Amino acid sequence: MQAYQQTVSKEIGFSGIGLHTGKKVNVRIVPAPADTGIIFIRSDIPSLPEIKVSPENTTQLFYATNLEKDGVAVKTVEHLLAALSAFGIDNLYIYIDSEEVPILDGSSAPYIYLFNSAGLKRQNKKRKYLKLKEEVEVKQEDKYITAKPSDILLIRNTISFNHTYRKIRYQTIEYAHSLKNFERLLSKARTFCFVEEVEWLKSKGLARGGSLDNAIVIDKYDILNPTGLRMENEFVAHKTLDLVGDLYILGHPLLAEIEAYKTGHALNAALVREIYTQKLYEVVEFDGETETKESSVPGALGNLLPE
Repeated sequence: MQAYQQTVSKEIGFSGIGLHTGKKVNVRIVPAPADTGIIFIRSDIPSLPEIKVSPENTTQLFYATNLEKDGVAVKTVEHLLAALSAFGIDNLYIYIDSEEVPILDGSSAPYIYLFNSAGLKRQNKKRKYLKLKEEVEVKQEDKYITAKPSDILLIRNTISFNHTYRKIRYQTIEYAHSLKNFERLLSKARTFCFVEEVEWLKSKGLARGGSLDNAIVIDKYDILNPTGLRMENEFVAHKTLDLVGDLYILGHPLLAEIEAYKTGHALNAALVREIYTQKLYEVVEFDGETETKESSVPGALGNLLPE
């Protein structure tokens, strides 16, 4: 377990387009002092408004996780936050010159390269963890997330779609959160949608920057992407990546054992909100560095179960 807070060793810059807005976006990631947290700064607005990553600033959870404060928003933050969680990065200023974080290739894989290239800087303040104190569950129809107290973040996630494409019907994964596991099991998994959703999304002003270069598009019996899947369980892996990013909205790493079934951003946010508003956690620190051992987690590679 990481004992001290971290930031990046040097500034990082990257560009891309927003998945939903279709706008070109430039991002600068800048080291920040200990106890700052993760703060987005809209550099396209003269007053440079700041939006801190916090449940209090979560809004409009519709096909993405978005933050807003005083009428200023930053959207689709989940893939970046998932990578920050995996690297154990606590403090950053993120300057962004548009309203949406670039989608890049639809996964968190580009951030692995960026943060490895920049390097990390250990800071002189202890890292704070939110350790769940009691079991909590949020539900919507047949969808649910249950979280129980644990000494690590462990996620068992299942997706199930009533669809003619066989690989999307049922997938499950068991994942113990660490940088090594994240890089190998989740980071390359891309966002996905069904072909019949595309026109509907565009009619709502969404998915304007979507393409086969940054999303998996599912047809009736297969996917449209000519390069195929990156992994057999890419769909549940991406949903788990999203969940990791959404949990980091809490502002500190969560220690909990989570079981999720057919979850999405709205349900993830409901869990975060319940934990945060009801204060179902205690703040803990650690004296020494330890690493989650993937061998101690059955099924850590994830699996596909027969129908």
